[in-house]
Amino acid sequence: LKQAILDGYKVQTRRIVKPQPTQPTTIWYADASDSGKWVAMGPSRKGSAELRKTSSWISCPYGKSGESILLADESGTPFASAVVVGVRIQRLQSLSEADARAEGTLALYHSSSLLPGVPLQTAFALNWCERYGTHAWAANPWVWVVEFRRRQDGLQED
Repeated sequence: LKQAILDGYKVQTRRIVKPQPTQPTTIWYADASDSGKWVAMGPSRKGSAELRKTSSWISCPYGKSGESILLADESGTPFASAVVVGVRIQRLQSLSEADARAEGTLALYHSSSLLPGVPLQTAFALNWCERYGTHAWAANPWVWVVEFRRRQDGLQED
């Protein structure tokens, strides 16, 4: 994936939100003041359209829009810097084909033995399970979606 980032194919990453809400949750809202804080909301009672908080306010540990971040390889060694251009929370299985492409799945797909014609979402799901365990995709956790653009000027942080 390091090469996919350097080549500009990987511009998005997903990380599991911790802790996951323990109550039924339908949506996450970002704080309107752009503080980088998020809160989960869910039905106030079964069948109700009224929403209530199902989590405390949390911040994305991977940065917020406009921030510079360091990108590291699997061993934790930084190899590039990037700017965060967007953060959102969604269910893992809400991944679209465009999202799978932005995750660098195409580069992974071409360098692996996956059968031709497998949808990019399926290729991403297989890779996710390799990384997080057999049932990791089926669990459909809430995930941070962090979109970034690599800086062309090396490793410096602002």
